[in-house]
Amino acid sequence: MISLKSPLKTILSTSLSVKNRLTRDIILLVFLLISVFLIFSYFYSKQIQNDITQTIISAAKEQVIDKNHRIFDPISNNLSLSRKWAELEKLNTDKKDVFNKRFIPIMETLPQISSVILATSEGDEYFLTRKDGKWLSRHTNPEKYGNNKIKWQLWSSNNILIEEWQEESDYAPHKRPWYQLGLETNREFPIKWTTPYSFYTQEIPGVTGVTHWKDEHKVTYILAFDVTLSDIAQSLSSTNSTTKDISYLISPNGQIILPPGDPPLTKGSSTKGSLFIPGDDKTNYVIFDSVNNWITSQSKLDQAKSFSRNGKLWWYKVFALDTYHNSIYAGVIVPEKELFDIINDNIKFILTGIAFLVFLTLVLVNILVKKYAHQLKDVPKTSISTHDFTNEIYQLLRLGESETLEFKSTMRKNLKTGKNGKEIEIAWLKCLVGFMNTHGGILLIGVDDDANILGIDEDEFENEDKILLHFKNLLSQHIGLEFSNLINLIINQIEDKTILVIECQRAERPTFLYNKNTEEFYIRSGPSSVKLSISKVLKYVQNRY
Repeated sequence: MISLKSPLKTILSTSLSVKNRLTRDIILLVFLLISVFLIFSYFYSKQIQNDITQTIISAAKEQVIDKNHRIFDPISNNLSLSRKWAELEKLNTDKKDVFNKRFIPIMETLPQISSVILATSEGDEYFLTRKDGKWLSRHTNPEKYGNNKIKWQLWSSNNILIEEWQEESDYAPHKRPWYQLGLETNREFPIKWTTPYSFYTQEIPGVTGVTHWKDEHKVTYILAFDVTLSDIAQSLSSTNSTTKDISYLISPNGQIILPPGDPPLTKGSSTKGSLFIPGDDKTNYVIFDSVNNWITSQSKLDQAKSFSRNGKLWWYKVFALDTYHNSIYAGVIVPEKELFDIINDNIKFILTGIAFLVFLTLVLVNILVKKYAHQLKDVPKTSISTHDFTNEIYQLLRLGESETLEFKSTMRKNLKTGKNGKEIEIAWLKCLVGFMNTHGGILLIGVDDDANILGIDEDEFENEDKILLHFKNLLSQHIGLEFSNLINLIINQIEDKTILVIECQRAERPTFLYNKNTEEFYIRSGPSSVKLSISKVLKYVQNRY
């Protein structure tokens, strides 16, 4: 009988020393990691600010894009539906009453549509727009009115003709940008939008959505909806009701389109287009500065950039609005103060979180050290290196049997009777269960108790495959294949003799030996596998797991 009293004192003394060292080292490691984290955070702060900037600007951009879709999707849908209706109705420029009854309700429902146009390849055109609470139409028909003449008509809100007149004009529908683009629409792109241009009647910049079809006489019809840029800019600017973001429209060559103020102030020249100023000149100058910075720096689209004005930093991004096929850009600007406000609002929370993390780490360290102090010994050897197999085996033989190492002469042959015996297999299976329930270990089969290498020839296996199959069957029958990932069998030779090396890892849950309809629980105590009673198993499991 091996006494555990003296070794137990040594273990406890060693665990106490290791506990103190481990506590000290973990605390130092925690403070080192926190220091590294703080230093890293300091040098990485600009990158963090950049990430926040990207997030905020991207959110502002998505707001603008979403609002733009909400503006134009209904227009595009109505334009598509109206084209189908016009084809079925066989609409032409002479059906003024039918035209008005169809499109006045649409324009009242969608006020962002400033005018509707129907034109043909024969030079006819009918144009309808708002005027002082009434409706103004323009009819161009060279065959009826002659060349260089147009007919104007003013309609009430109830579509009743109020007055009409003719006047000289050099207006020609087929020379307008929307007409040329309308001819290019197809099945893949049934609706297209023009680049910004000046409307003929309103004399203000805008874009036009167009579609076309042909009737049975091969006459081409073009249906167009006009939308002013000031209306688009006004709608997009309303996205910023809860933030200090600034949004605006810009043409690809740098012309700025802002929502009109009250009263509208116009700046710029006819060659550069009109700039609509909302009222706060400081805000507008920030917009001008962002566009100038974007042009002079030759920045790419959808790239966040910064500029400084009066000692204040601003971030902006210019991007294309896909509705117009890169013919109109939008810009968003965010003051950096807003970014700092977001960081400052969270700085107390961040510092509190770090302090709580330090406290929690120290508490957990103390708990873990106390819980595992009894296990803080040198890690037992539970595997060998196959690259240096011979030296590894000789080293194990010199160590002799221990809590993590055991020798067995055979795998199944009882050397006393000369017959295969189940008791031989159960003996080394007990050892494996004991290893898994304690610290793990190594079992050498083919080595006697005195560390002499015998080999396993006495087991009379035909080949290695038979050994592996027999080993697997025993594991499945007496331990369970769910534990097979913890057990590794090595078959190798030393001194021209075949031996078995079974590496066994510690299990994270109780492991039992199933034998003759019973379940037995073993642990390692010194070089022996000890069976525990049910009461001791419960106590052992409670303390271990």
